[in-house]
Amino acid sequence: MNAVINFISQKLPILILLVAIYTYFSPYYWDAPSIIPSIFLGIVIFFTGVSMNINSIKDIRNKKREIIIATVLKYTVTVIISIILALMFFSSNPEMAAGLILAGTVPNGTAATVYSLLAGGNASLVVLGSLIDVVVSPIVTPLSMLVLSNDQVSISFFSLLKSFILIVVIPISLGLTTQKMFPELTIYSKSATKLGSALALLLIVHTIVGSGKEAIASEISSLPLLAVVSFLQVFLSMILGYYLAKKLKVRESDARAILFHVGLCNTALAAILAYQFIGEVAVIAPILGMVFNLSLGAFISNYFSKKEIMEEFQNVASSK
Repeated sequence: MNAVINFISQKLPILILLVAIYTYFSPYYWDAPSIIPSIFLGIVIFFTGVSMNINSIKDIRNKKREIIIATVLKYTVTVIISIILALMFFSSNPEMAAGLILAGTVPNGTAATVYSLLAGGNASLVVLGSLIDVVVSPIVTPLSMLVLSNDQVSISFFSLLKSFILIVVIPISLGLTTQKMFPELTIYSKSATKLGSALALLLIVHTIVGSGKEAIASEISSLPLLAVVSFLQVFLSMILGYYLAKKLKVRESDARAILFHVGLCNTALAAILAYQFIGEVAVIAPILGMVFNLSLGAFISNYFSKKEIMEEFQNVASSK
């Protein structure tokens, strides 16, 4: 079973792309009610709460400066990059621009914690940062949309806050409460979270792409450009987040955590919110964002992991 879970997790970027392409070209798809993707994501966030290491969060009470830096960088670097790219390349297509901005203003994703851990980063910093994101994001997202004219795209703060509460706040609160009541579940929930997250993402992509086939077809010529822009959105956010953290004299392990916290947003949530509040065209950017989030996250975490192994090998060799 673990082999299956690891295979799905490792190949998830490719699987997301394949599911999106298959759903688009296939005459058969699950014509699910619009609430279904939200339920899938809510379940994933619930299990994330169950498996979250709360004790590790308590251990970073003295990291207030790093937490502030991580939050400020996320809601300046990532948001500014998203707005600039959206206006530079899609100012004539407000729905596409809105989807791109939304993909850069939602909280960080579960993958940010996983990749931070693999890269030798302070995963606790990412976990705490994600909880702060839940409070900050519903405020920043509507404000970011003001760069687009109100008659084209408008997101109500209260409607967005309601969705955040239903999809994110309630599930993660229930998950944390369940963990407190049944602490032994933490051990068993990690595999369930890993597999459930992957399957939920694939089902979310399937249902949203299936519902938005006509809208996607109308924008098919823009997809190559959008793919490049989505790549830049994720890559530049990660690199700048890390670079600025180092310039601010943040420790290496914290800087690596900030890299993933800043660069890897919860694009599944962005896709659902885009589908609910903006339109079917707006979901394309978050779906592409899922692919690049997972691909670049895996690549960079592997780079840091190999770097640590080489440094340890050199230290051992020099000590002999």
